[in-house]
Amino acid sequence: MRKIITQEEKGKKIKRNQLILGIVLIGLMVLSSLSFAFINNTTSNINEKIEYKGIKFVTDENGYWNFNIQGTNFLTKYNPKETEDISFLNYKSINEYSNKPLYLTGENGEHFSEIARNLNNVALRINNACLEGDSECTKNNENFPIKKCSSDNIIVVKDAVDDIEKIYNEENCIFIETNYANQSRYADRFLFSILGIQ
Repeated sequence: MRKIITQEEKGKKIKRNQLILGIVLIGLMVLSSLSFAFINNTTSNINEKIEYKGIKFVTDENGYWNFNIQGTNFLTKYNPKETEDISFLNYKSINEYSNKPLYLTGENGEHFSEIARNLNNVALRINNACLEGDSECTKNNENFPIKKCSSDNIIVVKDAVDDIEKIYNEENCIFIETNYANQSRYADRFLFSILGIQ
């Protein structure tokens, strides 16, 4: 047997249902507005363009910056404006890596991909290596060849000591000492430097 509901109880139930329905509708409107703003914001970065020293940089669908120098395409995570604050006194050019082996030493990460992707068509080959005297590297990576700054092109990436980030040359070696989060930005600064952009 059903319980008899008074008009007052019936009115309360209708108001409660209307309130719940109103809250749900307001929530849906807020969520749809937020999702539209998010989708619009992420797609607005596609084909973002800047010009730096006469070179046009355009972002792709993955957020990477594409640019072309003398018929060669390059792809970096950062653009030169985002690396201007990194001090680097460089005396090497891209030609010094042309058709010569390039060795990378340090912890593999996105920064290695950044360098390899851009110098793969320039260098003869790109391989991991251990820098002579780096006992930690030789202990952990027994198969890596041991290379010297005096005779080999090497890019050494390692963690910054006391949070002092820097990039510098030593003979044929480029040392990138930075926190892990900044390693790709410093790698891009190195690339812009040897390409003559910065």
